Amino acid sequence: MAALRRPLNPAALPLARALLDALRINERQWHALKTSRRHRAAEQMAAGLNQLLHHQDQAAMASLQTALDWLRGELRDPGCPDHQGKPPSTLRTTGHDGRVVQ
Repeated sequence: MAALRRPLNPAALPLARALLDALRINERQWHALKTSRRHRAAEQMAAGLNQLLHHQDQAAMASLQTALDWLRGELRDPGCPDHQGKPPSTLRTTGHDGRVVQ
């Protein structure tokens, strides 16, 4: 029998969402924070936490791995979205090995 998919603690959901919203880089902050490895890692960790709380284990692992890659300096910013004609959410980040991550 499949286990019920309940949040670990329902009270954690809005807190995790608030953390993600607080760390998400918006268009006004993009130029200042796009290359901050610590900020980008924190944003990915918050995303991973939200995914984990919503039983999206694979997505959570990918976000947490991306956070580690940012902290290790293995990822770099893809460039200014204004110069590429794309909003920040549609850009991809490339690792030093050439792999692409969202």
